[in-house]
Amino acid sequence: MSSAAVDDVHLPPRYVVENYRKAYLVLNGCEPSVRYMGNQWYSVNGETVHRSTIMEEIQRLRSLAQTRSLQTANKSVIQKLIARLKAL
Repeated sequence: MSSAAVDDVHLPPRYVVENYRKAYLVLNGCEPSVRYMGNQWYSVNGETVHRSTIMEEIQRLRSLAQTRSLQTANKSVIQKLIARLKAL
């Protein structure tokens, strides 16, 4: 799902939970404990949070995952260049 879809105020709670789980899993490598409690409140890893907070956290997790991915890609390119230079 795109980040634009995640910002939709009419997004059903199950999609918010699904998006949070995916973003958390990508960044942390494990499943979070997350469930909808009703009236825009969620339980996330034992903490009660409002929908607006979980939406902000989804964006933050996605941003961190993207930054980490770019850093890993850059290191890979640099390591390949170093290996080529060593081979000369």
